[in-house]
Amino acid sequence: MNLDKIQVVRRHLGTALKLFLDDLDPVSVHTLACAGCEVAEHLTRKVGAEPFSTHALATFPSLDIQKLRRLQNQYWNAFKHATTWDGVERADQELLDRFDDDTNNHTLFIGWHDYMLATGMLPPEAQAFLMWYFALYPDKLNPDVDTTPYERAFPNLKEKSAPERKKMLRDWIASARNDPDLMADPRTDARPLILPP
Repeated sequence: MNLDKIQVVRRHLGTALKLFLDDLDPVSVHTLACAGCEVAEHLTRKVGAEPFSTHALATFPSLDIQKLRRLQNQYWNAFKHATTWDGVERADQELLDRFDDDTNNHTLFIGWHDYMLATGMLPPEAQAFLMWYFALYPDKLNPDVDTTPYERAFPNLKEKSAPERKKMLRDWIASARNDPDLMADPRTDARPLILPP
C-alpha cells in the first residue's frame, strides 16, 4: 500500500461514513471517525488553514483545548481504553449508556470538515453529508448564512425519524454519483468510500 497521512485519514473517514450510511456498528463508526479527526486536524493546520477546533474555541470562550479534547474524545477513550494511565479499570458504564449513533453526526462532520480544508476535495458522499448536517443542525451555522440550499436538498429533515433522515441522505448520494458534472469536478474525490488495499 502506498500510504501517507492523507490516505490514512481518507480511509478512516471513508470507512466510517460508509458504515454510518449503512447503519452498521456505531461504535466502529465513532472510533474510525475520531482517529480520522485527530490526523485531519493536524493536516489542516499544516496547510495553514484553521481546523474546526479553532472555530469551537473562538465560539465557546469557556472552553480551552484540554476541555475540548475531553469532550470530543470522551466516547472514543471509553471505547479504546480498559484502564486509566495508572492501570485502574475505567468506570465508563454511564458514558457508554449515553452513547448513540447521533453522536457520530458531529464527529463525522468535524472529520470531513477538516479533511476538506486540508485536501480541497471530498467524496460525493461526504459533500452530501455536510449539506445534510447543516440541514439537520442549522443552528450550528453563522446566522448570516443562507440555509435555503440545505433545506431544499433535505426538506423538513428535522421532523423525520433517524432512519428516514439517513434514507434521504442515501437517496441524495445516489443522485450525486449519477451527476457527471459533480463527479468530474476536481473538488470531487470520485473513488469509493472504502478504498481497496
